[in-house]
Amino acid sequence: MNLRDLNYLIAVADCKNFSQAASQCAIGQPTLSVQIKKLEDYLDVPLFVRNKNQVDITEIGEQVVQVARRIVADAEQIRMIAAQAQLPTCGKLSLGAFPSVASYVLPEYVFRIKQHFPAMKMLVIEEKTNALIELLLSMKLDAALLALPVKPQELEASPLFEDPFTLAVASDHALADHDEVDLNAIDQENLLLLDEGHCLRDQALQICNPSRFIEDDFRASSLETLRFMVKNGVGVTLMPSVAIQPDESDIRYINIRQKPSRTIALVWHCHHPRRRLLQELASLLAYKPIA
Repeated sequence: MNLRDLNYLIAVADCKNFSQAASQCAIGQPTLSVQIKKLEDYLDVPLFVRNKNQVDITEIGEQVVQVARRIVADAEQIRMIAAQAQLPTCGKLSLGAFPSVASYVLPEYVFRIKQHFPAMKMLVIEEKTNALIELLLSMKLDAALLALPVKPQELEASPLFEDPFTLAVASDHALADHDEVDLNAIDQENLLLLDEGHCLRDQALQICNPSRFIEDDFRASSLETLRFMVKNGVGVTLMPSVAIQPDESDIRYINIRQKPSRTIALVWHCHHPRRRLLQELASLLAYKPIA
């Protein structure tokens, strides 16, 4: 049993006539009849009742034809996917990013991609890093913006830009008039962090030894919440440069002497069928943000 036989089966069911079905399939009627008989013998059930002027489908034949239609449709979908791989700039592209970079970079990136590939349909996904990695490994996501390093060997990464960290403090904070601070100078500050599962939290704790800070029970779900809490004097936080908003009031961003930063990269599965396109996108998206 193969796709050709299933197409013959569907043609006979639709035409209810072997001669018309054979013409539709561009084969001789004897050949079609033999193939349908072989299929019935293989399944060991009658699929059609042959009358003089018409072919009637049996009850079991109706059930088999329903499944055959789904299989043929799925096979056609597979062919379409393969065809899109041959024309990589058409079709759909899914792009993910973790929250502390998504809101600040994705809008520009999507605009840039659409400018260069107007026929491409974009699907944008914002998720935490671990969830994005799982989607990439299963190839349910084409590419994602992630902070390096990325551990799974199956993933390929192309660095896009360096994202320096600054110290964010309220405008009336004791450190607000400093142009630069040393991490050792803020030992007793209340360091505000994102909630568990956010990669920015892990990055901040790698930069700042957590034992040096007084950390309360507050956990933020977004950078905007952290920004609000800093403005209201609850504590200080490490803010990536991409999230700094120009002409902000009530908050100061201070350079850090140790110059901590994170590298943002475009990441995809190394066996992705559109790997060359993703490499091209990485070149397109690479830029140096304004500090």
